[in-house]
Amino acid sequence: MLEQIPLLLATPIAMAILDKFYEGVGSKLGERATEVIPQKVQQIGQFIWDRCLRQKPGAEAVLRSAANGSEEEQKKLTEYLHKALDENLPLRQEAQKLSEDIHQIIQLDDVNAKNLQQVFDGQGLQVNDPKSQVIQAGENAQFYFGVTSAD
Repeated sequence: MLEQIPLLLATPIAMAILDKFYEGVGSKLGERATEVIPQKVQQIGQFIWDRCLRQKPGAEAVLRSAANGSEEEQKKLTEYLHKALDENLPLRQEAQKLSEDIHQIIQLDDVNAKNLQQVFDGQGLQVNDPKSQVIQAGENAQFYFGVTSAD
């Protein structure tokens, strides 16, 4: 039985979990995440493996088949995990948090911009250059939000 799952086996789990929270784009997000942030894919895969799949008979075989491209086994895995998340609120909450981390990183990676401004919990954040300092302001500061294309 697997203790640590490799990225190859974590990927179908991540795709199934992302599909739960981002219907219709879960597979695309999972593929993109594997390229951009494999450590996050590994993290969500290991979490679900440990909490949900490790003790289930036949789970490793289904996972290996899904990782090798079996659409039928990916569908079985996805259905099982969606049901498990629906029945276990703490598991769902943690999986959703991990999914949101992946989704947010992928969204930011997809922005081809030099100047990105956003608000996080009422705090202003402006990043002009990834190597520069972050400029922050208090809650009453006004910011203009948008993305300036890097031409």
